[in-house]
Amino acid sequence: MPGIDIEWPALNTTSAESDAATPEAETRYTVEVTGLDSVGLQARFRELSQLQKGRNDSSNTAQIRRRTVDDVQLIDLLLRSVGHYAGTIEPLITPPLKNGAATIISIVVDPGPLFRIDKINIQAPTQLARAIAQDALQLTPGTALISANVDAAEDGMRARLAKAGYPFPEIGPPEIVVDHALAMASMTQTIDPGPQARFGAIRSEGKAIVSSQHLQRMVRYRLGDIYNADELEDIRRALIATNLYGAVTVRPVRAGTNADGTAVVDVVVAGEGAPLRTISGTAGYSTGEGARLTASWQNRNFFPPQGAVTFSGVAAQREQAVGAEFRRRNWLQRDRTLVISTNFSAQQQDAFRATTATVSGSVERETNLIWQKKWYYSLGTEFTASNEADLSAQSTTTSAPRILYYIIAAPMSLSYDGSDDLLNPVRGFRLNARASPEVSFQTGTFAYMKTQIEGSYYLPVSKSISLAGRLHLGTIFGASRGDIAPTRRFYAGGGGSVRGFGYQQVGPQDSSGTPTGGNSLTEASIEARIRFGDWGVVPFIDAGQVFSKTVPSFSSLQAGAGIGLRYYTAFGPVRIDVATPINPRAGDPRIAFYVSIGQAF
Repeated sequence: MPGIDIEWPALNTTSAESDAATPEAETRYTVEVTGLDSVGLQARFRELSQLQKGRNDSSNTAQIRRRTVDDVQLIDLLLRSVGHYAGTIEPLITPPLKNGAATIISIVVDPGPLFRIDKINIQAPTQLARAIAQDALQLTPGTALISANVDAAEDGMRARLAKAGYPFPEIGPPEIVVDHALAMASMTQTIDPGPQARFGAIRSEGKAIVSSQHLQRMVRYRLGDIYNADELEDIRRALIATNLYGAVTVRPVRAGTNADGTAVVDVVVAGEGAPLRTISGTAGYSTGEGARLTASWQNRNFFPPQGAVTFSGVAAQREQAVGAEFRRRNWLQRDRTLVISTNFSAQQQDAFRATTATVSGSVERETNLIWQKKWYYSLGTEFTASNEADLSAQSTTTSAPRILYYIIAAPMSLSYDGSDDLLNPVRGFRLNARASPEVSFQTGTFAYMKTQIEGSYYLPVSKSISLAGRLHLGTIFGASRGDIAPTRRFYAGGGGSVRGFGYQQVGPQDSSGTPTGGNSLTEASIEARIRFGDWGVVPFIDAGQVFSKTVPSFSSLQAGAGIGLRYYTAFGPVRIDVATPINPRAGDPRIAFYVSIGQAF
């Protein structure tokens, strides 16, 4: 497409002193460009201008004229990028009038008319190819002739054809004929989609990080399906989610021809391995629970493929624990995870003392930052041996007796996530249902069911303010509170429950103020999340209660209110909450503090 003829800029010497105007003389200069604001190009010109880059340096006349020519060419390119092909650019250099003064550079720009596309002619061998090209071009008669839109149209055609099963099209450069008198242009686009393709094998190129068999398990298409480029992006994201790849590319490679004339396309995976071992730790503090430190070591491919092993530990004022976990992602099929774990812990809570060993296994569908799934679930089994003392059963003269509980459970959960962000949601809702049928062996054998349902809702009210609400209900039926192991009962109070109260300090207590736990639970929270940049403020109100009866209710709720500070990071917000009970009982704290990572819900 024709541009502007570039001429050497005029040099105005009519009133300049001869000593100051010599070509070798060093001088400062100022630059004034007019006419670009009307087409929104002034800021872009300043970013790229050679004159602007050197304006603070002393320069001679030859250097100034060279930069001026470069900037005139730049302005021509910028004008054409936004559809102006008949503009005029008039540069003028005025040397200093006296020694020590600055050279004045002025560039006057008239953008001229905006050129538009008058006709579009698509040349393709089939009607299907023409229809795909027309749909992907997204250019119509009357559209401004902007070079970025023309380039995007070619990219759009390639992407649209790849989605329709044509991964190797030949797309010629557009032929554009400009009519300067009418400020119009006609465009001819030639396209050959090539043969339609079907999926062949998936394989690794270079050093294989995961086997071809495991790669085949991760694809959602079947051998022989019509090619679709979206499947390649799906595979790439799935491989990134394994955390085994530091970088990965997925590309189609033609591998032959089928009997029906369609092309065979293999999917080739190439990538660099990521570090497999991670050491991590967290720290937190809350009133009632005190300080809490956790640490873990993980190898994400200890048992290939994707067999991660994690060893973890907890050091807290009221809990000490060590554990080990084996996690096999994409087990037998895509998005299914096998988890086998063991844990040994000691707890010294207000309601109980417990030394517990647990072995569990589960099959689950996970959600993560790369793939925030709408539905996910967990089905598992668990065996627990726990030596526990119910502190609400002790008398003034004797300590609480310790009972050894053997518990077999089959915990399961089903969740729906309709929120817009996994770590910091501001819109949508979440629902989670959990159930655990359990059989307890101690003084006799009995069975019961522990169920919970929790929902949260997020509503943006402005760019920087959103509301968040949560409701959590739980019930245990089939056994009385006294028969259930203290660690399996419901308790409320603390940073993830009813803020303002100590851990386990909401709910029924004995005459000495020791929490007894209960068979049902109600919790509710509402927050206003106000964000300004990387920081935020969150006023909140929490309420909850634990009941000895099986059915939860909304009566006799204990409530706390407070305000929180948030610092938003890439891995979620750092949370500091300060709260106070609204209806405290004797012994409840006036102020409670909570420090942790992540929103409260």
